[in-house]
Amino acid sequence: MTDTLTLDHARRWVAMPKMAPEVEKRAALGAIAFLRDVAERLEGALADIAAGRAPADGSELHAVWDFSAFAPETIDFLIALLGEGEVRITLCRGEAKTADTVVPGLWRVQTGRDGESNSFVLARIPRAVEHFAEQGLERVPRLVNPDRDVFAATAILAELNELLESTDLTTIPASTAPMVELSRQPLTPSDLTALYSTLGTGEVEAALLGFARSTITSTTVRNVWHSRIVNNAGKNLLEAYVVAKLPPELPVAVEEFADGAARCRELVEWLEADIERGAIGEAVGGKANEKEKLPREAAQA
Repeated sequence: MTDTLTLDHARRWVAMPKMAPEVEKRAALGAIAFLRDVAERLEGALADIAAGRAPADGSELHAVWDFSAFAPETIDFLIALLGEGEVRITLCRGEAKTADTVVPGLWRVQTGRDGESNSFVLARIPRAVEHFAEQGLERVPRLVNPDRDVFAATAILAELNELLESTDLTTIPASTAPMVELSRQPLTPSDLTALYSTLGTGEVEAALLGFARSTITSTTVRNVWHSRIVNNAGKNLLEAYVVAKLPPELPVAVEEFADGAARCRELVEWLEADIERGAIGEAVGGKANEKEKLPREAAQA
């Protein structure tokens, strides 16, 4: 039985760009150095939190590596190796994008519509996301374009204002955040139109992939988010407005820093083992056999 980590390795191994053996080995060594750095920073952040030298919410950790600091082959290697996780965030309608990787806490950030700038960011969430999440009105405005078919929208907007006053918005909630659920309320189409028009759409749009597709979008009111979960059949499972500094589904939890460090160490161990046995950096003939062998083993799991 091949474990999940081996399956992940197999998929990324197949996805690796084709390189000359000596180039591939340099790329792997560069990736190893980077992963060790990431692991040490995550472990250091946890040690600082435990000793009281850093905030308990992990907000102090924020390291950035611009792609220009790496050799091009190392970047190609890392992108294939690290893949993407389940969170995709778009800022300013495409001016910047970020996605998590298979290492909890490590993000890839791209700015410019044509991807002019790329970097890796190690943090609970990149600060650019927090920056744009802080934009907007302080309170929910009055209902936009009310008509005779609007019944519940006014009360919902008032409830959101009450939550803004009563909720701690200085920190990211650990697990759940206050919400006003729309799915189970007897809302008319005019109610929904009025809510959407009044609260609008902000600069942060996030998609979470999994057994269902979840979208979380900031509104024009700071700390009010529109959340929707749709299953794979297209059925609406949940729709709500959430009140939080950031919805807890977006950032990495501090508890995941240890998982991120462990994943880095596992990847380093895997790469070093492959270098030692010649699966990375070996002459073409031997290496080709190894690259064909691993996917077959994974497929039989």
